[in-house]
Amino acid sequence: MNILATQYSLPRKSLEIYVSGCKGDDAFGHCHNCHNPETWDFNQGIYYKDELPRILTKIEDFSSLIKRVEIFGGEPNDQNLEELEDLLTILKNTNKELWVWTRYNLKDCPEFEKELCDYIKTGEYNEILKCEDNIQYGIKLATSNQKINKKGIDY
Repeated sequence: MNILATQYSLPRKSLEIYVSGCKGDDAFGHCHNCHNPETWDFNQGIYYKDELPRILTKIEDFSSLIKRVEIFGGEPNDQNLEELEDLLTILKNTNKELWVWTRYNLKDCPEFEKELCDYIKTGEYNEILKCEDNIQYGIKLATSNQKINKKGIDY
C-alpha cells in the first residue's frame, strides 16, 4: 500500500492521508465524475511504512491542531488489507479520531476497520443522487446514498 499524499484540512482539523489505488466497481468501473481520479493508480506514491515516520511526526508536531486522522483514496478497502490494518492500528495509537472514507457499504468493510475506526464514511459517489442537504456530523456529503457511520451507534 502506498501513500500518495497528506494534507491538513483546517475546517475539520484533520490530517488527511491519501492512499493510491482504486479498483473501481467490477460492473461499472470507477465512480462517474470521481473527485480524485488521480489516485486510481496503485503504483503511485511512497510505501506506507516508509512514509509513516513523517506522518507520525506531523501528528506529533501539530497535535493541538489535529483532532482527527482521515484515510481517503483511491480506495482504502482496495488496498492490501493486512497493510491497511497495520496502518490503522498505528494511527489509532495517536489518540486522534480515526476516520476512513470508502465507497463500500458498511457490511462490506473489514471487521478490523470497524474495531479501529471511530467513523467510517460509506457509499460510492453516485451523480444521480447528488444533493446539497446530506450533512452528517458537520460534514456535507456529496450524494444522498452516502452515510457517516459512528462507532457505538451505527456499528
